[in-house]
Amino acid sequence: MANPNNPGQKLSFRIVDFSGEDPQYPVTELLTGSPQSKGWQSQRFCDWPQHITFQFFGPVKLRQLQFLSHQCKISSKIELFAALPNLKNPSSDTELKFKKLGYLSLDSNERSGYQSRELKTVYIDSPALYLKIVLQKCHLNKFNLFNQVGLIAVGIFGDPMNAGPTKEVDPQKAKYDRLEYETQFDKLTVEKMKDLEEAKARAVEREDFEEAKRIKLAIDRLRHIGAQLQHLEESKARAIKNEDYDSAKIIKLEIDKLRETVAPSSLGRQPTKDNKPIQQPQFVPEYDNNFSNTPGKKRGNSRQEELSKSRNMNQEK
Repeated sequence: MANPNNPGQKLSFRIVDFSGEDPQYPVTELLTGSPQSKGWQSQRFCDWPQHITFQFFGPVKLRQLQFLSHQCKISSKIELFAALPNLKNPSSDTELKFKKLGYLSLDSNERSGYQSRELKTVYIDSPALYLKIVLQKCHLNKFNLFNQVGLIAVGIFGDPMNAGPTKEVDPQKAKYDRLEYETQFDKLTVEKMKDLEEAKARAVEREDFEEAKRIKLAIDRLRHIGAQLQHLEESKARAIKNEDYDSAKIIKLEIDKLRETVAPSSLGRQPTKDNKPIQQPQFVPEYDNNFSNTPGKKRGNSRQEELSKSRNMNQEK
């Protein structure tokens, strides 16, 4: 049974099959999560159900799934399926045989006035090389004019099955890979909070509780100003896009000053020999199946080459 306190590491994936997409909200938006992500949306007036199939870079043990739904383009139900083909004889299966893991229901969001986004977390325990999600028809509302469904972000957690002994993931550090943080804070802020969590753990280990307290307060301050930092990062990105480099430079200085004031770079620094970052292993796809669609479903052939370019994503911690 899946352990909610240890969801494993965040897993990288590629998208090998999907039923359709809105050109302005392509399925590739789900490959990386950030506050700037627009997310995926189905085609306007699409057929039901819609589906997306993810492939991992080797067999994995799935432990936890996260889905951040669109605020008004909401699927009534998401069904989950997993497949683990015979890797010793990949040519023996022309079609993947999926096993149903279960489903989750999504709220219509009427009570929030279609302003908030629902984050669903599901705990599972299943081996897989492929994960398929099937989205049933949308909740109807006046804001969803074209009867679409949408996902802002997807988070998949677990452990590689062929990577030797599984290393225990620090829950305090791993939580920053969850969608609650990934879609709210910019990447540098998240990395800073991870570093501070490591520093806090080291301080506790050597029983320097005063230092641990200072680091904890710095983490809390970073969370508090996270929205402000994100707003500044977006302003900097707009300035760079408009080639207004003077403004971009000023905003960058303001961001750096704010980060340094809240969490000084010297905080938690410890000059030890073994204080080196651990390098995550790079996963090379062990099995590249020519995915076979269910008859009558769209394959998205025109986008397959673009999707395959996303294979070189680095494994996140």
